[in-house]
Amino acid sequence: MTEVITDPLRQKLLLLAVGIAVFVDALDGSVVNIALPVIAAEFGADTGTISWVSLAYLLTLAGLILIFGKLADRGYVKILFIAGFVLFTLCSIVCGLSPDLSFLIVARIFQGVGAAMIAASTPMICVKYLPANMLGVSMGVLTAASSIGFAVGPAIGGVITQFLSWHWIFFINIPIGIFAVLFAVKIIPRARVPERSSFDFAGAAALFCLMVAGVFALERFPHLGISDPLIIASVCVCVVSLIIFCAAELRSSHPVLNIRVFKKRPLTFVVTAFLVSQITSAGFFYLLPFYLSAGMNFDSATSGLVLFIPPAITAALSIPLGHWSDVTERRIFAVAAFGVLAVTSLIYAFIVPAWGLIPLAGSLVLMGLVWGIGGGPASSRVVEQMPKGEEGTGSSLMMTTMYFGCVVGIALYAAVFTAATSTAGGIVSFADLDYATFMYGFHITNAVGFFVAAAALILSAVVKDPPRAK
Repeated sequence: MTEVITDPLRQKLLLLAVGIAVFVDALDGSVVNIALPVIAAEFGADTGTISWVSLAYLLTLAGLILIFGKLADRGYVKILFIAGFVLFTLCSIVCGLSPDLSFLIVARIFQGVGAAMIAASTPMICVKYLPANMLGVSMGVLTAASSIGFAVGPAIGGVITQFLSWHWIFFINIPIGIFAVLFAVKIIPRARVPERSSFDFAGAAALFCLMVAGVFALERFPHLGISDPLIIASVCVCVVSLIIFCAAELRSSHPVLNIRVFKKRPLTFVVTAFLVSQITSAGFFYLLPFYLSAGMNFDSATSGLVLFIPPAITAALSIPLGHWSDVTERRIFAVAAFGVLAVTSLIYAFIVPAWGLIPLAGSLVLMGLVWGIGGGPASSRVVEQMPKGEEGTGSSLMMTTMYFGCVVGIALYAAVFTAATSTAGGIVSFADLDYATFMYGFHITNAVGFFVAAAALILSAVVKDPPRAK
């Protein structure tokens, strides 16, 4: 059991702690994006292969959130939060010292384990320790911190890559990690650990295999082809893992995810809408640095400064609009946000460098409005649509959806772009792409993103908000 915090100062400090945690988690999911063209050129990698520097981290993170979320729900919130930051910080040092691409990807996997521990415990802290009438504000803080971290990552990475080297984008986590651990020890209350109960290991393993195999097949498909044995094997593993996962969850008395809740259609719709919106947003921010480099001819520092625009807008709007949604309704905010997301994707399906800086800056303002308007309300809808007693699982599901959407978004955009820019001779590395081929692939990929964003808009619009408790 846990005690709800009523002291306003302690509430603010708690929100600061979880905000820092989610910001750092998301930051490391995207901070390497701006450096990917540099790393790709250094190692002679194509855009699909180099995307695994981000995918390895995000996929591990997304695949483990529900598992660690179950442990957090059992009372191990503070332990997971602190242990996660310790592991995350140590792995950041290893990433920064990586001598080659393979070593870096492996280090990112272990860094993702620590990030998953942090990501699983942060929403649980909000659900367990803060009053129910602060749900919109707390989810606004989480999604704002995540969106800002994911968006500002390329900006920070650009400046660091330009004036130092890409290795240093990981070293910035060291002081943040040390501060977060010391801060958490003082601020986060200790939950009472209940009696031990069984853990759904079969479901946890099946879920992780499902995610890894599915994303691998999606990203590698343009490189290997549908008839390649590795792709066929990955798809088979994905399907078998899905069957095992569903069977394990229906049979377990303490499932990792109670899949019966998805019989409730509104929950299925809002979760799917949140997922596909994350897919579009993450894919957008993955591919944009390549456009700024190959299309606009910006150096890393200039690209980084331009990419400060979306997080600045999100930071200014997300918390006040999250609070506003607590006292009004959330659907209108989610619909407006996903409508803006679709419009932004449509702009990038046609934009060319000759349009100049004003359309570029305007479109980045729109991208900032997406999560400034809809961050808190869209994520709160996931928790609110969960059956009574499943709110803790709902918070973990929301974070899993957020990060898995980022993984799928990067993999999908990388796959579509690679397929669109491939020649009869095979995959072309980013450094060898000519301007016309790059812009063709960029436009096709964002056109696909438009239809994905439109799906999020429709699914959000058809679900009404549940009645509020008075």
